[in-house]
Amino acid sequence: MEDQEQVKKEMEQQLEKIKYRIQMLDLIEEKLFQMRELAQRVIDEELSNEEIENINQQVKTLEKQFKLLNSESNGIS
Repeated sequence: MEDQEQVKKEMEQQLEKIKYRIQMLDLIEEKLFQMRELAQRVIDEELSNEEIENINQQVKTLEKQFKLLNSESNGIS
């Protein structure tokens, strides 16, 4: 019985880690989608150099957030 309880506890811990990873992947997906929308806007619209630079800064900020989320979600053991 004790072995079963230990296995159950380990499986519950694994499940929690998986749930957390899924949440992080959802956030990562959202950041990537935002980056894609911004890039598509640059392609589709006639923008000034200032507007393009502003979008570039937004993309860089999203990239940093993406990297942090990815690093955090991979750091789970």
